[in-house]
Amino acid sequence: MRDDPILIVGGGLAGSSSALFLADAGYPVTLIEKRPFLGGRAFSFVEKGGAVIDNGQHALLGCYHETLGLLERVGVGDRLYRQKGIELEMRESGRRAMLTAGGMPAPFHLLRALGPFSMLTLRERVQAARGAIAFVLRARMRPEAVARETVEQALIRAGQSERVREVLWYPVALAALNDDPAVASATLFAEVVKRAFLGRAGDAAIVLPGVPLSDLFGEPVTAALAEAGVEVLTGATAKNILLRADGRVAGLTLNSGEERRGRGVILATTPGALGRLEIDDRPLTEVLGGIPESLEATAPIVSTHVSLPAPVDLPAVVGLIGTTTQWVFNSDRIRQDRTDGTGLLSCVTSGARELDGVPDAEVKAIVARELGELLPEVDGLSVDHMHVVRERHATMAPTPVAHAERPSVRTTVPGLFLCGDWVQTGLPATLESATMSGRMAAEALVAEAPKAASGAAA
Repeated sequence: MRDDPILIVGGGLAGSSSALFLADAGYPVTLIEKRPFLGGRAFSFVEKGGAVIDNGQHALLGCYHETLGLLERVGVGDRLYRQKGIELEMRESGRRAMLTAGGMPAPFHLLRALGPFSMLTLRERVQAARGAIAFVLRARMRPEAVARETVEQALIRAGQSERVREVLWYPVALAALNDDPAVASATLFAEVVKRAFLGRAGDAAIVLPGVPLSDLFGEPVTAALAEAGVEVLTGATAKNILLRADGRVAGLTLNSGEERRGRGVILATTPGALGRLEIDDRPLTEVLGGIPESLEATAPIVSTHVSLPAPVDLPAVVGLIGTTTQWVFNSDRIRQDRTDGTGLLSCVTSGARELDGVPDAEVKAIVARELGELLPEVDGLSVDHMHVVRERHATMAPTPVAHAERPSVRTTVPGLFLCGDWVQTGLPATLESATMSGRMAAEALVAEAPKAASGAAA
């Protein structure tokens, strides 16, 4: 028993985070991943035109301390594009303005960003600054009331006008929560605003992958796990969790029939994947009491990658107001590998339910029209050189009900734990939530049975 490893199912960021935490603490670990590579949804591939594109644009903030720490741990901290603070341009028909701030403690960096932001009047900018503080304070003082509200409802209560909401808060909320502010949890958005805009200097800084995602979350993480002594099984699918006579987890079997003994199991999977697992030959979800229906709902992201004959003179990040396309990322300013003289833009729509069922050709036409109207710098635009990537189940749908029903990393089965961006971390389903959940599950396992889980005790 003492020499049995901790078994982790799922090789995304949550599972890898958990594995590295345990391995660094001296515990034997086996990581099981059904796909032939690690990284979960954060991967890249070569499209038919030859450009290396990501499965979806992933963005971090300076307040994502655990994810940034993990990337430093695996040796890829220098592969990130880091802004000094808030550095993005917002555009709408006939207007544009920069949001730029950094190097100042909260809330002064927010005031500095709003000061020259000409898309809002001076009165609206003051309203926005006051509203941010009022919003966060109300979430802290009256958490039960805010827990029932959507982002839209809470911002209205904080005195934010429709113009301030549409130009400032809704774009941020869509990017952070991946869903419509009319349905997304106010509690989750309050936590993002608190950490990013009312935290330490630099916490609001935009941090983006400076290389293709597979070169950040794939091979480097795989190498770090191997160096830490983690056994990694790719192309392997867990089927049934085994129990001892006393009801504690004893290991699991794979679809191949192979049995793996373990002193504990961490499931770093999606809610849907839990439904395909068994425990002692019974449906796992039945034993766990079921998965709340609210957590089975997901929010999609649609990314349209636009290849161009030459780089475009645009800021790294441009937000679009009043359009289907919400954000445009200029890969030629962001990625270190972009040296072939061509251009590449990634155009993102979060919470993209309105694009469900819309053919790719129509999505491309929408993007082409909106870029043509708001980004005149883009030259040589052709729908023939666009690639649409749909993440239909990108994240959990972050409704107030779903957030309230997110499970703990602990389960009712001794030795069995959950992690993933969807479990209860207090954050939206982000990279940071995934990383945190992996660490939390590992800590909970060790705390539950420190002697059984400690290789050092052997």
